[in-house]
Amino acid sequence: MQGQAITPQRPELPLAPPVSGTLEHSVLTPGDVRKIIIKRKWVILGCVLVGLLVASYFAFLTVPLYEAVAQVDIDLGRSTNIGINDLIEQNLTGEDATSERLQTEVSIMRSNTVALDVINTLDLYHKEPFSQAFKGSPYNGHLTPAQRTALLDMFAGNLKIMLVPGTNLVEIRFTNPDPKVATTITNAVLDAYMERDLRARFEGTNRISNWLSQQLSALKKQVEDSQQQVAQYQKANNLIGLNADGQTLVTDSLQTVNQQLAEAQADRIVKEARYRLAQTRNPELLVSVAPGTTLTSLREQQSELMVQYAQLKSKYGPNWPKVKEAEKQLTDVQSSIDTEINNLTNRFEEEYNASVKTENLLRDRLEQIKSEAYRANESTAEFEILKHGAESASDLYDALQTKLKEAGITAGLNSNDIDVVDRAAIPALPVAPRKRRDLLLGLAGGLLIGIIAALFLESLDDTIRTSDDAEAITGLPALAVIPHFDVLKKIGTAAAESTAIEKERNSRVSPDLLSYTDPQSIIAEGFRTLRSSLLLSAVDREPRLILLTSSFAAEGKSTCAANLAISFARRSARVLLVDADLRRGTLHLKFKTSNRAGLSTLLSRESGSEAYEQPLPDLPNLTVITRGPIAPNPGEMLASRSMEDLLLQWRLEYDHVIFDTSPVLAVADTLSLAPLVDSVFILVRSGITRKKALSRVRDLLKRANARVLGTLVNDVDLRLENYYTYSKRYDYDYNKSYGAGYGATNDEK
Repeated sequence: MQGQAITPQRPELPLAPPVSGTLEHSVLTPGDVRKIIIKRKWVILGCVLVGLLVASYFAFLTVPLYEAVAQVDIDLGRSTNIGINDLIEQNLTGEDATSERLQTEVSIMRSNTVALDVINTLDLYHKEPFSQAFKGSPYNGHLTPAQRTALLDMFAGNLKIMLVPGTNLVEIRFTNPDPKVATTITNAVLDAYMERDLRARFEGTNRISNWLSQQLSALKKQVEDSQQQVAQYQKANNLIGLNADGQTLVTDSLQTVNQQLAEAQADRIVKEARYRLAQTRNPELLVSVAPGTTLTSLREQQSELMVQYAQLKSKYGPNWPKVKEAEKQLTDVQSSIDTEINNLTNRFEEEYNASVKTENLLRDRLEQIKSEAYRANESTAEFEILKHGAESASDLYDALQTKLKEAGITAGLNSNDIDVVDRAAIPALPVAPRKRRDLLLGLAGGLLIGIIAALFLESLDDTIRTSDDAEAITGLPALAVIPHFDVLKKIGTAAAESTAIEKERNSRVSPDLLSYTDPQSIIAEGFRTLRSSLLLSAVDREPRLILLTSSFAAEGKSTCAANLAISFARRSARVLLVDADLRRGTLHLKFKTSNRAGLSTLLSRESGSEAYEQPLPDLPNLTVITRGPIAPNPGEMLASRSMEDLLLQWRLEYDHVIFDTSPVLAVADTLSLAPLVDSVFILVRSGITRKKALSRVRDLLKRANARVLGTLVNDVDLRLENYYTYSKRYDYDYNKSYGAGYGATNDEK
């Protein structure tokens, strides 16, 4: 396993730029899901086990149920009778209407009437499970409302009737612990429905026939009365001569008088015009309207005389006798003309007056006939109404009489629109419980609930689990990952396999210092990775003063600091391990040394070289300074001038000085020491350290101008580390018991 290399930086510059806020991933990747499943495997396994137990309970302890199936074809388009179908039912067309009628037939099959017919026919009162309805009071031939409701609920609960999609087929299913009972009831439901359908149709036809018989008697008398009323009305209103077009004698007279009136009006107009011309006394106009009269010859004679008179007068003068005679003749002719004009005028006047009288007489006659016609029209309209009513009643009587004869025939010939496709047969296998299906559903349901519970618990968990989480929170690189290991298991394994010399050697330190007791373990490799990351952080100038801190106590600082110091000491470097936690330091317990002298006595100048100890004879280059007696003012001592002097001294005397400090969020002691060292890294314990706490520690160290290199993730389940599974596994003398215990493997080099 290799740690992440750090780009060389100047000692006075921070390794990474300050990061504010969290950098957590907002997308749940498949790798994250895998880690959640591994992390919450016991929750998921528990839910799966519960699901299997519940499914097993239903699969093995429930009573087997058998289901019988029958199929029936309901063809609503088939004729149900002969001739009377249009009277007793309305033919519905269209897919929606057919679907609605099929649903109606299914509802009839589910009806309480059909259910009670089946219960009574098969005497289900004494069969399971229907007999349970009579546990309180035995069945005595009559059902109480409660018993009836219970029976119908049991029957409906076991009965399933459904339409086969896209067809007219209806499936009838009934479930019962006894396969024979299930089959019998299914067929009984089918028979009861068919019998009810036939009975309903027969009774409906008979009802129509009876109703028609009653209506015909009343209708016959109504037809007779209406015909008598028509005859009486025609006689009373003198509606004689009514032809096919509905015309009477009055109508003919009206047409004749109207025509005569029109002719009289035309004649009166002509005579009035002649009379008006005669009143003008203009001979020329009178000649035009009376050309064959005496006036015409008089006008010719007058014209001749006027010519002669003019000739004689111009030749002989006005006093010549012949001129006088001609003048006298003209006067006589003019007198005759005037007399003739008067005669014509009188004649035209008499003719005009006669035509006016004729016109008035005809007009009066027309008005009289109109009045008679109006009265005749009213009588005719009423007559037509009576006649139409009589004809309608007669037609209805004839139609009903025909339908009555058809109904009498078709009452017993009513065909059925129901065709039984399959009757129910005794089922061979139960439909419930289906053990395999129930177990698979229980397994799938438990797994689904387990995954949901795992995701829910994960959403509530704000602890850091992997190096990716630490990097996302801090924005700093994870320098190394220390796998989880079981100290008690390690002690048992080492006691069984180690020699007496190894036992004596390992007894010098605490069992969790695996860099010393088991240097070939994957745990020791993690600390060597951390060591390499620290050395590579500044190639030109290796960090000498290294500080390890954490958020709170019990995150493994002392164990990690001691293992890191041992890793540095194994490369022949002069290493000083300082317990800078002056309140609750535990390095003296890790190395099983005295705690009478330590850092607190050095800072207070109460001790000297006796505070420096080499606890491991085979690592003489490793020096340990324990905490010493608990000081009353540890914060002031770490920030004192004496501490600065010691740091300068140690920088010159040792290659690496490792400080095990107090947690930052618990006390402020570490913040006074952190700016004085070369590098600081934060210890994160998987499953313990919280995200907000780690972010707070990072911010406090940045504000104190500490050079924070990165984080160290401790006690990690390597199965949660995505990169760990990318390469093939190998062991090269690593203790396989650790891999089995931690679920861990080594990366291929």
